[in-house]
Amino acid sequence: MNRSGKYGASRDAILDAAAELIRTKGVAGTSISDIVHSSGTSAGAIYHHFSSKQDIVLAVAMRAIGEPVALALASTGPVSPATLFALAAERVTQEETASAMLVQIWAGAAADPELNQLVANHGAGFHAGVAEHVALWCSEHRQNPVEVAQVLVGAVIGLAVQQSVFADFNRTSYVDQTVRMLECLG
Repeated sequence: MNRSGKYGASRDAILDAAAELIRTKGVAGTSISDIVHSSGTSAGAIYHHFSSKQDIVLAVAMRAIGEPVALALASTGPVSPATLFALAAERVTQEETASAMLVQIWAGAAADPELNQLVANHGAGFHAGVAEHVALWCSEHRQNPVEVAQVLVGAVIGLAVQQSVFADFNRTSYVDQTVRMLECLG
């Protein structure tokens, strides 16, 4: 039985449980059985919403970083790379445990070819969306939007990784310095 009694809520319960398990046990250490037990749902509910464990992992990643960054993109028109990074960084730093969970997902994708392909397929569209938002600025400043998008995504991933791994990491300083560096592109 899911937590709220609403069938649609079981998807959220599954993703919540999977995110916590991935954060604490890693992708390889998390099983469908673990997710069933932690979510209070059933295997049937899981397979109603997701075709595989890799699908669940991808959905967890998209919810943790894809959706917040998409919200940042949706809230702006064309912007400078510095502005877009600042918006994305704000979203990533709002949820402390998301960074640790994302590091586990990226490690899992490095070890699992199927998950790697799913992440790569979704990541390509992610880069294109970022490039679209900085294209006008890039045109005005003679920069390649695809290359700038790759740098921006890398800077956000760097923020997530360092925030998760290094106890002495200064997020504010990292964000401020990255914004200043991106402003130098123009």
